Amino acid sequence: MSDSELLELQMQGKDWRALDKALVTFFREQQKLPTALALLIGQCSFALAQGHLCLPLKRMPQYSEQEWQALMALYPDLIQLNGAGNQPFVYANNALYMRRYFSYQQHIAFYLQQSSQRSQQLRQAINPALLNQLLDPLFPATAAIQAEPDWQRLSCAIAASSSFSVITGGPGTGKTTTVVKLLLVLQQLQQQQGAAPLTIQLAAPTGKAAVRLRSSIRTTLDRLPASAEIKSQVPTDVSTLHKLLGARAQSRQFKQNALEPLALDLLVVDEASMLDVELMAALLSALPAHARLILLGDKDQLASVEAGALMAELCQWAEQGHYLPETVAWLNQLSAAAIPESLISQQGKALEQQIGMLRVSHRFDPQSGIAKLANAVNSGQSAEVTAICHADYADLQYLEAAEFRQLKQFVLTGQAKKQIPDAAGFSFYLQTVAQSPALDASDHLIDQWAQQVLADFSAFQLLCAVRQGPLGVEQVNLSVEKMLHQAGLIQQSSQWYAGRPVMVTQNDYALGLMNGDVGICLLRPYQGKLMLAVAFASEDSSKAVRWVLPSRLQQVETAYAITVHKSQGSEFRHAVLVLPDHFSPVLTRELIYTGITRAAKLFSFVCAKPDLLALAIEQKVQRHGAVRL
Repeated sequence: MSDSELLELQMQGKDWRALDKALVTFFREQQKLPTALALLIGQCSFALAQGHLCLPLKRMPQYSEQEWQALMALYPDLIQLNGAGNQPFVYANNALYMRRYFSYQQHIAFYLQQSSQRSQQLRQAINPALLNQLLDPLFPATAAIQAEPDWQRLSCAIAASSSFSVITGGPGTGKTTTVVKLLLVLQQLQQQQGAAPLTIQLAAPTGKAAVRLRSSIRTTLDRLPASAEIKSQVPTDVSTLHKLLGARAQSRQFKQNALEPLALDLLVVDEASMLDVELMAALLSALPAHARLILLGDKDQLASVEAGALMAELCQWAEQGHYLPETVAWLNQLSAAAIPESLISQQGKALEQQIGMLRVSHRFDPQSGIAKLANAVNSGQSAEVTAICHADYADLQYLEAAEFRQLKQFVLTGQAKKQIPDAAGFSFYLQTVAQSPALDASDHLIDQWAQQVLADFSAFQLLCAVRQGPLGVEQVNLSVEKMLHQAGLIQQSSQWYAGRPVMVTQNDYALGLMNGDVGICLLRPYQGKLMLAVAFASEDSSKAVRWVLPSRLQQVETAYAITVHKSQGSEFRHAVLVLPDHFSPVLTRELIYTGITRAAKLFSFVCAKPDLLALAIEQKVQRHGAVRL
């Protein structure tokens, strides 16, 4: 097929976005581009929609790299080939970038390089004996830890001696516990040195992740051995990153930036797998030069919807450790058990010395169905996944798609082929919805009721891989509404009704609601009457919930079923993953793993075609344009 035919196919087809087509049209008119270069620019723009930072020229094999370079050199005002410039596109690393994303990549890479140098200085300044003294009460030795390293303790030590650090691990490995202990250690180090307490901020990409982190930190702080004074120096309020940076409506710019940096000494960001390169670059710009940054997250989860796969790139070798001998010598001074030889490498890079991986889950028994299934998916063992799904585990249910479509009882109770204690369905939270306080109830009592509704709703969640189709989010939501209405659990006379769960689909800075926030519509007693209002969990620790009138919510959708992407940062007592009956590029190992690990007690798998499951497990997310050193 000729270049002209390929371009025409894309301009008339459904693959390219309207934005991609408009970009090609604009530059063809402005620069009189040849067809081949117009095709290259369109594909570069489209690559961003697929999560890539750039378009490698090997993805455009109709010309050699030298031919592409010669063609690009004819348009120096459009594409930067060598040196500095401000052209809209940049050719580098055998790939074509849009200028903005090339700048993000360079900014992040420069920060990582600088942080490695600062981390080496920090490590040299820390007395291992003093650090051990502070770690011992928080990480008491056990027989198991004598045999194997305490990875929570070692990750805490790595982060304590790093300007930038990452603590990664699967569900239940203790990421929050580790970082709370770390913050206590750092504040005690400040006290020992006669310095002022660190100004610490906690943040997460979404509101629900922020609320969840806040709750976890409070619970963890209460049970740790430390003085009340030191505990008071560890914050418990958590902000969304957009709120922390001061997001501006209708703008990519934030109030906090290099000219107006954040007033903090240390920033902890949870659920870092959701960070895209644009937000990360904005965050780094707003960090004061002296500040530390700690990222928490699961490296195996889905990457952000936007371009980049930061967590996966940063933790590319976390399983293997890649610790230099000098790093190991330092860590062995802080560990009852020596670092295994398999984690030592003479070729380890500076960044890898700043990454701690938690390797033991405290949430799931290693022999539980959820743990075995997640591990099998993560290691790409499709045959083992199938065997586990059909085995008899107390925390797993497997349903064929036909069973799911017909099983109203499953949606109501969460029970499928066997009786399981943790199998809550949607009837669980709707019973709480029906227990509305009296008309003259206090605001405090009403807020407590709404808070309980939100908590009960998280007991059961349907997760879909796709939006369209018989087993996509849109159709499943319609089916569930019909089932609940027929069962008399909701009175669906209009779009808004008591019990309707909704998810915000677009940031609303006026209301302070972010994309992904979930609320429940309730009949709320107000001034002696009942009125419909939507309750959202509040980031503000002084408020139980936030109330918003339905008429003010313009960008929301019903959320009995949500996409796996939208579920990141959440945990559900019973999570149900629904796979489509057709192949889709979104079906990847990371998506399956993320869906499974949203479950705290029970996981149900709805699979239309087992061969699609095997195909999905074999397909890993590959994004072009690394920011890693």
